[in-house]
Amino acid sequence: MRRTNRHVAVALITILLISAFALPVFAQGDEGDATIQAEPCAEPGDLTMWVWDENWAAIIGDAIDQWTADYCAGASVDLQVQPWGQYWDLLKTSASGGDMPDVFNMSQDRFFFYADNDAVLDLQPYWDQYGVDTTVWGTGLIDPYRWGEAQDLYAGPVNWDTIAIMYNKDMFDAAGVEYPTADWTWDDFAEKATALTNPEADQYGALVYMEYQAGYPNWIAATGTTPVVNAERTECTLDDEGSLEALNFLRGLLDEGAMPTVSTVGGSSADDAFSFFASGKVAMVTAGSWKLPDAVDQLTFNWDVVQLPKNPTTERSRSILHAVGYVASARTENPDLAANLILYLVSDEGAKFFAEGSGVSPANPNPDLQQIWVDSFGDADVNIQAYIDAMQDSQGVTVFDEIWDAMNSELVVQIFDLGVPVEDAVADTCAFIDTQLEAQ
Repeated sequence: MRRTNRHVAVALITILLISAFALPVFAQGDEGDATIQAEPCAEPGDLTMWVWDENWAAIIGDAIDQWTADYCAGASVDLQVQPWGQYWDLLKTSASGGDMPDVFNMSQDRFFFYADNDAVLDLQPYWDQYGVDTTVWGTGLIDPYRWGEAQDLYAGPVNWDTIAIMYNKDMFDAAGVEYPTADWTWDDFAEKATALTNPEADQYGALVYMEYQAGYPNWIAATGTTPVVNAERTECTLDDEGSLEALNFLRGLLDEGAMPTVSTVGGSSADDAFSFFASGKVAMVTAGSWKLPDAVDQLTFNWDVVQLPKNPTTERSRSILHAVGYVASARTENPDLAANLILYLVSDEGAKFFAEGSGVSPANPNPDLQQIWVDSFGDADVNIQAYIDAMQDSQGVTVFDEIWDAMNSELVVQIFDLGVPVEDAVADTCAFIDTQLEAQ
């Protein structure tokens, strides 16, 4: 991050903090009303668009065909797939050369670089022109895509991933423990984790700390602290009071024997944690919505899903959420057309293609579209709605690639395997993160 912009960003933190504590307003409208309405383009033209996923490209291509048929006759879009392994290098190179695609997919952890280098188009004037209330999207969906003194929204969110707790109902029944409900607290969680732990059976109560999105940062977010790095990328937050509260809470459960070490699990990834859960060795695990298809296919016991427990002080349950975004190049020759295409893709009509064809949840909060995603799991008798509910007060991604290993796995191993005190582990990690923040 450039130092000149850092001062501006610091001034924005008040706005971000205020918005972080405000629950989003999910548009429910009158029956038949669109949550986000597509609009005709002012003038057709030619656009290029990049995506990194072939399946998404097919779905987005169908949506674009409908856009040109219904809203922008005569427009053409050269939709190209740049594989993930090459995507970011190609995009950064094209940004340096000034020949970026007109519209392209963006991830929350990469947005900062392109915004800081004035490479992406401010879409806020278009949201205003089209009458889109951007609060229809939850904070976790869009806050990482806001930029500038006015916190304009530079992206239209495509999808969402949230975190909830999957639990083994058979283990709960065997231990005589009541199933958790959406209003449970950290104290309830700890009590159940302890009651479900059975050393003689090599059974643990919980496993909830692994990785950034599925692990300990969710507990930090519930305290009101932005996990790992603050929103304006000026400070490591792992040594903040809220972070220490969350990490020491989890470490306490490990020290009591209610959670397994990394070595016991055999790895420090969220996939390792899910495999441990699937093996029947732990009663509760944090799992992303993207693991639902695996859970439906692989779990051989009775299970269900519940939202993360609430911090007893803040009374908040906050999932780490990631949403891919549609953004436009700041140098596009057709900014109005690019914005109109993005509007269509995030509208009820455009998002329906995504809801029906992608197998992932669309960012458009229209309940009918969310239900399409729920219905994609057939007759699975589990509370999939818990993942949708987790959107409402969620935490977007503020971390970035250069610190990924340090905070995603190395910190986890130090605290939850090597026995390093929490305060010492976060001091080491923050020292490294600070060097990377200085290099931004």
